[in-house]
This record gives sequence, structure tokens and C-alpha cells, in this order.
Amino acid sequence: MGTLVAAGFSFVIVMVIGLVISLAGLFLGHIIIFDSIALAVIGGAVAYNLFHVGTVLSIVIGAGIFALLMFLQTTRPGFWIIGGLLSLVWGFIFSLFAFSLSGKNMLITLGVWIIGTGFMIFQHLRSRRKIEEI
Repeated sequence: MGTLVAAGFSFVIVMVIGLVISLAGLFLGHIIIFDSIALAVIGGAVAYNLFHVGTVLSIVIGAGIFALLMFLQTTRPGFWIIGGLLSLVWGFIFSLFAFSLSGKNMLITLGVWIIGTGFMIFQHLRSRRKIEEI
């Protein structure tokens, strides 16, 4: 039982680290890179904690996820699919905060989700433009 609790705590810690990295990327204007890093960290942690994959293989899985996401986001369809889905997820995360802070007002929650998703699409487009300039 203690092992399960410890694995759960380590999973939560990694999720929080991924969220912090993604938020830092949002404010630095490179949300694509930081989303990829966050998903790679989460993917490696899931492989290690839930599937009991070895440490080195978990790191390789995380690096593979990062490389795959960066490659896919350089293509037009991959960018719109991944960027669109991640924008929806970020908008949903913003709406969860609005839901709890607004006293569970669904109108405000849906408004924040729509505005948050639009804002994140803008951030992904801005980040893609910066990556293409490099």
C-alpha cells in the first residue's frame, strides 16, 4: 500500500513539474517546446511509475516523445492537431480554475474555456513563428 501511495505522490509531483514547465514556456513565448517537454516528462514518468519500465528506458521514452512531438509540430497537419488539442486542454485547465473561483458558475467557466483556448491557439501560432525563424 505504501508503494502505491509513493508512486501516486511521485506521479503528482511530475505532473506539477510538467505544468510549471509549460506555464514558464507560455510566458517565454515558446509554448510548443515547453508543451513537448512537459508531455515528455509526463510520458517518461508514466512509463516508470505505472508500467514499471526501467529508468534509462523511461528517459529514452520521454526523449522519443519529445522528438516525435517536435517533429509532428513542424508539419502543418501535425501542428494543427497537436496544437489544437493542447490548446483545448489548456483552455479546460483555465476553466477549472474559473469554475472553482466563480462559485461554480458555468457561464463564466465556458467563457473562460473559449477565451483560454483562443489565447492558447494564439500562443501556439506565435511559438511556431518563432521556431520557423530559427
